[in-house]
Amino acid sequence: MKIIQAQLKKILNGIAEAETIEKIKINETKLMMVIFGPMLMIAALTSVIVGIYWAEKMSLAMTVTGTLFFTGVFIIILLHQKLPRQLMMNLISAALFASLVVVYLVYFQKITFLFWMIILIMVIFSNTMIQRTLFYYMIFASLFFFVISLTFYPELVIHVDSISYLSFCVAFLCIIVASIVSNQIYRQIIQKKAMIYAKTLDQKDTLNLMYEDVIAHQQQLKVQNERLLQYNTEIEANQERLEFLAYTDTLTGVPNRKMILEQIELLIDLSQENGNHFSLVFIDLDNFKKINDSLGHGAGDDLLIKVATRLKAAMDERDLLGRLGGDELAILIRRQISDEKVLGYTQKLLGLLGNPFKLGDKSVIMTASFGIAVWPGDALTCNDLLKAADTAMYKAKELGKNSIQFYQKEMKNEVLYKIDLENQMISAFEKNDFFVVYQPIVSVEDQKNVSFEALLRWQVPERGLISPAEFIPMAEEIGLIGDLGEWVLRQACKKIKSVKTELGIDIRIGVNISPVQIKRGDFLERVRQVLEEEKVNARQLTLEITESVFMGNIERAAMIIQELKKLGLMISLDDFGTGYSSLSYLMRLPIDVLKIDRSFIKSLEKGEKNKRIVGSIIEMVHNLDIHVVAEGVEEVPQFEFLNKRKCDWIQGYLFSKPLGDVEMTNYLKAQMEKNS
Repeated sequence: MKIIQAQLKKILNGIAEAETIEKIKINETKLMMVIFGPMLMIAALTSVIVGIYWAEKMSLAMTVTGTLFFTGVFIIILLHQKLPRQLMMNLISAALFASLVVVYLVYFQKITFLFWMIILIMVIFSNTMIQRTLFYYMIFASLFFFVISLTFYPELVIHVDSISYLSFCVAFLCIIVASIVSNQIYRQIIQKKAMIYAKTLDQKDTLNLMYEDVIAHQQQLKVQNERLLQYNTEIEANQERLEFLAYTDTLTGVPNRKMILEQIELLIDLSQENGNHFSLVFIDLDNFKKINDSLGHGAGDDLLIKVATRLKAAMDERDLLGRLGGDELAILIRRQISDEKVLGYTQKLLGLLGNPFKLGDKSVIMTASFGIAVWPGDALTCNDLLKAADTAMYKAKELGKNSIQFYQKEMKNEVLYKIDLENQMISAFEKNDFFVVYQPIVSVEDQKNVSFEALLRWQVPERGLISPAEFIPMAEEIGLIGDLGEWVLRQACKKIKSVKTELGIDIRIGVNISPVQIKRGDFLERVRQVLEEEKVNARQLTLEITESVFMGNIERAAMIIQELKKLGLMISLDDFGTGYSSLSYLMRLPIDVLKIDRSFIKSLEKGEKNKRIVGSIIEMVHNLDIHVVAEGVEEVPQFEFLNKRKCDWIQGYLFSKPLGDVEMTNYLKAQMEKNS
């Protein structure tokens, strides 16, 4: 019984949960098999008891019993078979019909009325189902048994009259109608339920989709949250990095200018409260630009790193080393120590820089200029203290570099003078206030004019004539030398043309070229442009260069000289003997003229040794097929010595000072008259 109950519960739940009519029909078929199978087996047992009670023939009783039993077993077997639903329904209905025929034929006389009640119950039961197969079989059975009853069994055991038959027919018809109506109602209910269930399923699917969307959004939010956390971490790391970059020099790793200035401001605030003093050391590496130009900026960066590392390792840990920019460093001595101790401390650091630095496969000795300013004695504000230390550093450079200078108030006036002079120089160039004079270069043999040297001059109102030794380096420093040099070259070209037009003669003029000017990438192109625009024969021009042009990159200098000579220009090496490796340059470079520096000529009167040096230079240069010019010849003994040593040309006040335009014209006229 428990097995049957469990099976019934499972089937009823299947009917209740079915979402389609087809699934309801399948479960109804299973329900019929579960009900009719056991009922037929119980009916078989009952048939045995009834047959014995009625003293029927055993063969008849066993026929009924066997039919009912095997029909029940047959239905139970069908329950476990995987057959099409409609086939199973037909088999069940046919089996029930057959069992009813057997029962009717055997027991009709005994249970006529009960039999018809069973038929009616079967009709009602089958009609309440969605599927109609069993109903049709039961209707056919009713008609079949009714005809058989009227034909073969006209008299019933229970006497009924015509009214009873009529009543029975009416009741039977009413039952049929009622069962049909109930079936339609049941079908409508089931269909409505199926629609509601289908709608519920749709809503469930919609909800599932919405739930999946929610889950997907949750996943997206989770991913976005993780990204936000990652971004926050990156932002925090970037903020730390920005703070580091804001206060640290990325090349050397030491504090940068901003950090140094803020530390100075902080020390000023603290020192004002406790009355202490502190010192600022401004450091500039000497000739650092030559390292960049000769070895490249990579080597320059490497040198800065090594300098900062060496200084930092030797400093007191209470002091602060920073990079202000370029090759400028600063040391903030935050301790209160005397000027004598500051000097000893900085001398030690300066001495460390004198040890060679290894840059690739080269060793470089680097010097530096130190400027020291003390708060509050030299300045009261951060900017003024920095300017004071900077001024002291420039004074150290002026005094020969590789030295230390404390700030003095007189230095401020010198700096202001220099700044004012720089501003006036820029203004003078814009207003064309510079002018050129020309100093003759004459032959030693016959004292006739050979050529002229164009010399740049600058006269400043209320200051007078400014020495070229003062304003030329200044022009190089502020980047004006390129334009000034090109202007002088144009003036020389114009003078060559004007002399040709006025006097009908050709002259040669030498123009000094600054090392800064010749190292510019567009130098050759600008020289070509001037020659083309001024329409001057290049053979009438000499470019005078100094040995510093070759420092660091002699190959490039040689290439430039070759290109200049291809244009027809003559090349003169000026100030010979004041630089380094002069003899090696003469061997490697195509020089036309060599000018012995005036310092050698002036030293002739000091002894035989100096005369032998000058004489050796002249002889050596002649052996290289190079002409020699002696500069600064002012006395007759100097001329006589040079004449004896076969010097080619001389230049100096002994024969002529630098000449202006009118004086130069008169000088040339006098030369023409003398030659004629």
